[in-house]
Amino acid sequence: MKTLPYQNTDDNQTFSKGTLLCLSLTILVCCLFTAAGQGSGFFYTSHYTKVLVLTCIFCVYGGVLIYLKLSRRLTENVIVYMMILLGVLLRCSYVLLSGLYDRQHDAGAYTGMGTDFVNPGHIGYIEYLYKFHKLPDLNPYELFAYYHPPFHHIVSCLWLQLNIWLGVTEELAFENLQILPLLYSCLCMVVTWRILNTLEIKGKGLYIGLAFMAFHPATIIMAGSVNNDMLTILFMCLTILESLKWVRNKNIAGLIRLALCIGFGMITKLNSAVLAIPLGILFLMHFISVIHSRKKSLILQWIKNYCIFALIVAPVGLSWIVRNLIQFGEKPGVPVPGVTSPMYTDTYSLWSRLGIPAFSDWNFAFPFHPISAKACHNTWVIMFHTSLFAEEYPTDLPHILLVLCQITFVLAVVLGILTALLLAVTLLDRRTRREDTIFLLTGYVIMLISFGAFVIIYPYTCSSDFRYVAICLVYIAIALGLGNKYYIPSYSHWGNDRLTAVKAAAMHVVNSGIIALLTFITIIYVFWERW
Repeated sequence: MKTLPYQNTDDNQTFSKGTLLCLSLTILVCCLFTAAGQGSGFFYTSHYTKVLVLTCIFCVYGGVLIYLKLSRRLTENVIVYMMILLGVLLRCSYVLLSGLYDRQHDAGAYTGMGTDFVNPGHIGYIEYLYKFHKLPDLNPYELFAYYHPPFHHIVSCLWLQLNIWLGVTEELAFENLQILPLLYSCLCMVVTWRILNTLEIKGKGLYIGLAFMAFHPATIIMAGSVNNDMLTILFMCLTILESLKWVRNKNIAGLIRLALCIGFGMITKLNSAVLAIPLGILFLMHFISVIHSRKKSLILQWIKNYCIFALIVAPVGLSWIVRNLIQFGEKPGVPVPGVTSPMYTDTYSLWSRLGIPAFSDWNFAFPFHPISAKACHNTWVIMFHTSLFAEEYPTDLPHILLVLCQITFVLAVVLGILTALLLAVTLLDRRTRREDTIFLLTGYVIMLISFGAFVIIYPYTCSSDFRYVAICLVYIAIALGLGNKYYIPSYSHWGNDRLTAVKAAAMHVVNSGIIALLTFITIIYVFWERW
């Protein structure tokens, strides 16, 4: 039976909005239950007790899924809901199994509300805001992590205040700082679904693209972080979504939403401004078409609209930069550990850091990031290491898990290259809207270029961490979605065109590889006694 093309009817929109509402409520409830779980006796039980309880929850989930399958209620929106729900449960489980200081980046520490100590790191930054009720009045480059824009830390401070106001102990209130990144990570799955939906990706393409985002370990681990990475990724996801929607609508409401996404993204972390470059290209293309219309009223209207955009995004997005320039004379930048750090890579050639890695650089036998530049200093190798295993370097990993890690890492490298090529091929396909192609392809390329530039300017192995380009997961999800949409026709057409059959077969291989990768990495983390 031939599948009808997707039509964005009012019924579909209503049903999608219903699914969106259900997902939002489910995510909120799960995050609150996780916060409550951290404050209950459950949090202090043994690791194996926690695993047993969480296993029972996943068994219940599996039972519900089987019931929905047998009762033929697995419509597309129900499948989307169940996939995102599983991603939410995985993230909540990770937070419950991980403490405040586990697998963090630049976390620092807190010493308590009763002291007047000023502590470094993101936790210390949040504690400073709570203790003194103001932005730091010290030079932000003199204390580690304080150079970051403050939006994430302000929101975390308010959350901390709410916890303590509700009678939560100080220790638990700080532990619950993980709940906000957990919320952001869960919402990223929903935004990814909306991005794929905006691109009219349905069926298998939607499922495989969403699954890649939902079950990739990077955003699951970042769900338990306390720094500003996860909120930055959420704002970048929203910028992609709103840009694609604006391409289709081109209205002032869309411009305002974009301005808020970019502005608040910039006062969360400055690198989110990278997406303003491809967006600026879209604006220029559109304004040129407006000029070509020779309609004076239309030209004036869009000049006004773009001025409104600038008046919103500039004061919000540039406020932190301007404050530091005026108050401390400091330009945007990142404090560095110094040339004596074992992470320092500037002593190695640019090619060895950013060129194509030699086979020996990959260290397939033990695919984990060793931190030291002597052991590994190639950016792309470190990026792949940390994308799967963060900055873990286990010394007591069981042999069978190590073998599975080796297989998974090789699979990740191969699929990483294939999906990057797939993204270029699908975006350059004539079926892709021209503005989508320019925005998405330019954004992806600029993201990688800015990543390389960051590694050159700040030559340390920590600069090559995958978390700096984790937004690329969304681009790969789009590539998988479009690849399935374009290159897997109904089986009745396979014999009519050999090239079509080859493309479909290749797409099935990529799909199988993605499913295997997500399955293997989940098994590794389930049985890796590190949580």
